[in-house]
Amino acid sequence: MLRALAGSVYNRLVTILPSLQQTRTVINLGEPLSAGKSAVAIAFGSNLGDSVSNIQAAIKQLPSHGIEVLRQSRLYESAPAYVTDQPRFVNGALAALTSLQPLELLDALKSVEAAFGRDFAGRRFGPRPLDLDIIFYNNQEVQHDRLSIPHPRWQERDFVKAPLADLFAPEENVCNGPCRGLAERLHDVHKLWKVGHGAAHMSPQDLQPFIPLRNLPNWSWQQRTWIMGILNITPDSFSDGGHLQGVKGAISHACHMVQQGADIIDVGGQSTRPGATRLTTEEEVQRVIPLIRALRETEELQSIPISVDTFDAEVAAQAVAAGAHMVNDVSGGTMDPHMHAQVAELNVPYVLMHMRGDPKTMQRMTDYTDTCLEVGQELQAQAEAAMHAGIEPWRIILDPGIGFAKHMRGNLEIMGGLQRIRSQMQGSLQGMPMLLGPSRKGFLGNLTGHAVAADRDHATAAAAALCIANGANIIRAHNVRAVSDAAKLADAVKGSERW
Repeated sequence: MLRALAGSVYNRLVTILPSLQQTRTVINLGEPLSAGKSAVAIAFGSNLGDSVSNIQAAIKQLPSHGIEVLRQSRLYESAPAYVTDQPRFVNGALAALTSLQPLELLDALKSVEAAFGRDFAGRRFGPRPLDLDIIFYNNQEVQHDRLSIPHPRWQERDFVKAPLADLFAPEENVCNGPCRGLAERLHDVHKLWKVGHGAAHMSPQDLQPFIPLRNLPNWSWQQRTWIMGILNITPDSFSDGGHLQGVKGAISHACHMVQQGADIIDVGGQSTRPGATRLTTEEEVQRVIPLIRALRETEELQSIPISVDTFDAEVAAQAVAAGAHMVNDVSGGTMDPHMHAQVAELNVPYVLMHMRGDPKTMQRMTDYTDTCLEVGQELQAQAEAAMHAGIEPWRIILDPGIGFAKHMRGNLEIMGGLQRIRSQMQGSLQGMPMLLGPSRKGFLGNLTGHAVAADRDHATAAAAALCIANGANIIRAHNVRAVSDAAKLADAVKGSERW
């Protein structure tokens, strides 16, 4: 039903998007298009085997075929189209540069599909381990008995339009480089998707973005707010240092948080309060690894993702080996030069937080001319470094870092300005989940007069609701019940705005 609705919306929208109807140059495939490289958009999909692994491995093969990947979209799970009696698909898209001519590019993609077991004699639109389609080649049209560009059915497929819209980078639309022609096409798609309220029509039944989690179902994070329960085993944490007694006490507290609404458990052994001393790798490992192993062995927690809160790459590696599903790095990779490469190798989701300096110096680095603008720009730079190291954008969770290198006014500006921060992100990062951690922070105590951190839970719940109203997707919390209740109310208000 939603696909049909999207199709009818498109038919109405083309009248107000004349750029979609402009006549493009039709290319004679017997002649080279141009010297140098061409920018292309390629859609990918899979619904057989380990679809995410198939897609990752295929993308890694593309450079050996003369296809340089520039960026990727989010990952989407979609209902099968045309032939409905088959598994759901994983879909996405990528932008790339290539010196291959269109038919050469087609042959290269077919060879990659074949390497993953694609049966070209199988049922049309049927199940497949890998599907790679050329959607755009520069800003040009190609007509051949083997190939049509633009892809003739892209406009009727939300599972193609949504990833293509993710690829749009505004700065390329005004450049004169090889990406200019593709940028014009992607601008058209982005405008079509936005004006048609494509994101609002996504649903779990039809199409939704997700983050893959190892040994757990895909994490469809967009439908509601997720609560990350804080499990600190640090004797010097600002809020609950020394509160938990050993692994047994920590396991009991984790189970209690899940009962009260925690969707994720975040395990931390290194305090990041202002002025905290950095542990050695060995000290941090001794604190967190036994607990993570015990959490993974606890029956009540088998379906709960475990996050490790660390800025140490070796701790992250050992934590994932022990059973952690994601890495939560308050430094965004700035405190350990090996972190991004390590997370890329670990192949897990990565919470990339904004911070200046380190816990000892960060509160002397709180000067901003425009807090949201600068935090967004610095987050984008950190994310680009992470992606350059091999972390796909669809594994990145953004955190603007409340309380880290921010004074009170800066924290309040961030809470009210999440959309301005998002606007500084490029491509698919603009649509990735955002995590906020206002829980029991010092600025709440300054505002309310509560010097004891545990007395700030009411203010935390209010802060969480405000963050959610402004676009937060995940809230990190000590008092899970209070924040979970606040999240349910905030989600209900946001849902009512769509009714």
